[in-house]
Amino acid sequence: MAFRFFRAFMLLGFVHMGVLQAQTLPAGFVSSLVSDGWFSPVGATWDANGRVYVWEKSGRVWIMENGVRLPSPMLNLVDEVGNWADHGMLGFALDPNFTSNGRIYAMYVVDRHHLIHYGTPNYSSLTNDFGTATIGRIVRYTAIGPSFNTVDPASRTVLLGETITTGAPILYNTHGVGTLLFAPDGTLLATIGEGASAASADLGSASESYFAQALNDGIITAAENVGAFRSQLINSFSGKVLRMDPNTGDGVPSNPFYDPAQPRAPRSRVWELGLRNPFRMTHKEGTGSTDPTTGDVGTLFIGDVGWYTWEEMNVCTQPGQNFGWPLFEGFSPAPGYPDVNIENRDAENPLYNGVSCTQRYFRFKDVLKEDTPVHVNGHPNPYDAGQQVPNYIPKFFHSRPSIDWRHGNQSRCGAFSGDTAITFDLDDPLSPVPGPRFGGNAPVAGPWRAWSGFPAQYQNSAFHADYAQGWIRRFEYNAQGEVQTVHDFASGLGMISWMGQGPDGCLYYLKYGTGAELRRICNTTTVNLPPVAMATQSVQFGPGPLSVSFTGSGSSDPENGALTYLWNFGDGGSTSSLPNPTRIFTAPAGQPAMFTVTLTVTDNFGQQATKQLVVSVNNTPPVVAITSVNNGATSWWGLIPFSN
Repeated sequence: MAFRFFRAFMLLGFVHMGVLQAQTLPAGFVSSLVSDGWFSPVGATWDANGRVYVWEKSGRVWIMENGVRLPSPMLNLVDEVGNWADHGMLGFALDPNFTSNGRIYAMYVVDRHHLIHYGTPNYSSLTNDFGTATIGRIVRYTAIGPSFNTVDPASRTVLLGETITTGAPILYNTHGVGTLLFAPDGTLLATIGEGASAASADLGSASESYFAQALNDGIITAAENVGAFRSQLINSFSGKVLRMDPNTGDGVPSNPFYDPAQPRAPRSRVWELGLRNPFRMTHKEGTGSTDPTTGDVGTLFIGDVGWYTWEEMNVCTQPGQNFGWPLFEGFSPAPGYPDVNIENRDAENPLYNGVSCTQRYFRFKDVLKEDTPVHVNGHPNPYDAGQQVPNYIPKFFHSRPSIDWRHGNQSRCGAFSGDTAITFDLDDPLSPVPGPRFGGNAPVAGPWRAWSGFPAQYQNSAFHADYAQGWIRRFEYNAQGEVQTVHDFASGLGMISWMGQGPDGCLYYLKYGTGAELRRICNTTTVNLPPVAMATQSVQFGPGPLSVSFTGSGSSDPENGALTYLWNFGDGGSTSSLPNPTRIFTAPAGQPAMFTVTLTVTDNFGQQATKQLVVSVNNTPPVVAITSVNNGATSWWGLIPFSN
C-alpha cells in the first residue's frame, strides 16, 4: 500500500527516483544539450519555420528561435492551471496550419479555485485549491502579430470542459490529462487518465479519492462512481483516447460510438478505451488517411503507466480498441479488479426480469474478455450461456500490449497456445519477439520515423522510453503495427518526460527534474552538431569596481572540433576572444547596475552556441532566513510535507 501511494506522487518526477547510472549510447551517437533553464518541461514541438515551442507543467509555453528563448511566454495559463502532484498542463499542440492560422491547443487540469470562482468577487489569482475534485480541459487560442509570438486572449475557445460538469473527471492526485496531437485527417486526439485512486483498488467511493465532492459538483454521475472502471465506460471521458473536431470540440461522425443526437457526449468523442494513465502517445509517420470520414487515423503508440507490477506499450491501429485496464495490467490480470462484480450501467441485460434474472446490468467483466485468435461468441450472457451479450451493447476483447515490462527486470511479448493467450520473456529463445530483458516504472511513447540521418540498422524504428529509469529502447514494427524486435539504445539519460524528432532528423528528449534540459541524440557521422557552451564566473555580485573571472574552457564540441570564443561583457561593446578572461565592471557609487555577459562558442563548421551570465554591481541580494514552519505545511511545489 505504501509503495502504491508513494508512486502516485513520483510518476513525473515530482519526487525524484530515477536510477543514477552512467550514460550509455551506441557508437557514433551523442547526446548534446539544446537548451537548459527550464522549469518542469513536459513537451516540445516545432512549427514549419523551425521554431521550437516548449511547454512547462505550470502552464507556460515558450518559443525558442535560433537557439534563444524569447523573453516572454507565448501562452501563460499559470493562474488557471492546477499545477500540483502529477497534474498540470501536460498537453499542447500546434494546428497543422499554424503558420497561416496561428491556432494552438492546450490541455491541462484546472485549478479548482479558478474553476469555481473565476469571474466572481471570490476569485483571487493568488489562491489555489489543490487536492480536491476538478476537471481536465482543452482550449484553443489564436496567436497574433506577424511573428505569432503571443496569443489573443479574446480568441479563447474551450473545446472540452466548458463547465464543471463537462470536463474530464480528476478525482485523485494523478491519472489526469496527457497528450494532444493531430491525426493526418486533421482531427484532434487527446489522452485522458481514468482519474481514480492509485492507493487502492478503486471500485468507486474510495475514501482517499475526491468522489464525494465530484458527485456533489456533477463532475461525475452516479454511474461514473466506479473508480478505475470509468476507463471501461463508453459514457465517460476517463481512461480514453478522445477524437474531436478541432473547430468545435465535437466528436467526429466516424468515431466508433458516435451519437449524432449528442455530438459532445463522451461516447461521441471516445476513440479508444481501457487506459489507466496514457501520459504520452505518438503517431506513426506515414500511416492514416487524410479524410476524416474514413475513421483511419493511422497507428498510435500509447505508453500506459501501470500500477502494481507491469508497464505497457500499446499499439492502436483501429477505432474502438480496449486496452483492458483495470481488468488487465500489461498482459496479466490486474490485482484487486478482475473478480469483482461491478455493474456497467451503460450495459443493460435484456434477460433481466427481477425473478429468473436479477442482474439488471452486465458486469464489466461480462463485456471485456481475454483476447483469443478468433473473436466469435466470446461474451456469453451470465444468466444463459446459450445467448451472447447483444451486439448493440459495446463488448470487447482485450487489446494486448505490444510489449510490457516489470517493475524490476522482466520484459514480455504476447502469443497464443491454441486458443489461450500466453506470454514469452523477450530473452526466451522461443520468444516470437527477440529482445533484451529490462524493467522500468513509467513508459513514454516516442516517435516512429524513417530516421534517414541514422545508420541503416536504426532506421524505420520507434524509440520508446521509461521516464523513471531514464532509458530509451528501439522497437521495430511491421506494417500492421506488430512489434518484431526490441533493442537496447541508450541509458542513464535522467528522467525523460517527452521524446520527439526534430527538423534535423535527430531524436530529441526532455530531461526532467533538477537541471531540466532539452537535449538531442544525433549520429555524428551524418549530422554536425553545434558545440555546447559552458560558462561560469568567479563572483555574481558585489560593490564596484568588481573584478570577475570567467571560465569558458569547459565548452565542448560533440565531434571534438576546434572551438573559438567570443565574450560580450554587456558594458558597451567590450569583448574578449580568450576562453577564460577577466573583466572589471564599474558603476557610479550607490547606483546598482546589471550586466548581461554572453559567451558565444563556434566550432570548425561554423555551428554556434551561446551561454549568458549576469553580473550585478552595487546590488547585493538580501538573505532569506526561515525561522519556523508550521507542522504539516508543504513546500511551495506542494509535495513534500514539513513536520516538526
